[in-house]
Amino acid sequence: MRKHNADPTRRRLLRLGVAGIVAIPALPLIFAPAAANERVSEDDPQAKALHYRHDVSDVDHEAFEDGQNCANCELFSDPGASEWGPCEAFGGRLVATDGWCKSWVPRS
Repeated sequence: MRKHNADPTRRRLLRLGVAGIVAIPALPLIFAPAAANERVSEDDPQAKALHYRHDVSDVDHEAFEDGQNCANCELFSDPGASEWGPCEAFGGRLVATDGWCKSWVPRS
């Protein structure tokens, strides 16, 4: 019977490849907490695209109506937050409860 002599570097490469593939789904869990604590800046390109403002009194957009703010938006995922809370429109980053953007959706 012939003895198979596997190259140890090849075996190691295969193990690292499998470990890398298994780790890929965990990447959002590793990096999400850092993003979740970051406040959205009004100068952020995404904030500019969505016409985000920290204070509704600064909003000058045709879609804005009195009474709309981040705290009563469906995308604001912590309605109990007092000043800043996570918003799904910004990937969980923090927005001001008294803020507004054109992605505002009434809370159901």
